[in-house]
Amino acid sequence: MAALTEKAFVALLQAALAPARVSWGWAPFESSTEPPSLPLVTVQRLTYSTASYEDMCQRAPYLGDTTLTVHAWALGYEDARTLATAARDALADATGWRLQSESDLYEPTFRAWRVEGVWFTAGVAPE
Repeated sequence: MAALTEKAFVALLQAALAPARVSWGWAPFESSTEPPSLPLVTVQRLTYSTASYEDMCQRAPYLGDTTLTVHAWALGYEDARTLATAARDALADATGWRLQSESDLYEPTFRAWRVEGVWFTAGVAPE
């Protein structure tokens, strides 16, 4: 069975985490001086690598490995952990994707906690 596309990955998070906002890419500031309101989840593509699939002697459709980061933002540490756990639970149904690591980070600029999950899938076409 083929891995979920990045778009479907984000849609799964959006449905599961509502009413928390889920943004594909960084969320825009709500004004020129205010960061986005929290809680918030952002999804970014960290890498897409074709290195282990490429054959210089043959032309074929691209296949590669994709790494996405899921950032769960909240003002309090426990709230950020709870949001990250909900995201992890939702993505348990994301066919072809597996959690590789999680990091807990305090962002002094936003005075908020960010739990970053790194998700991986292999052998997919680029989006």
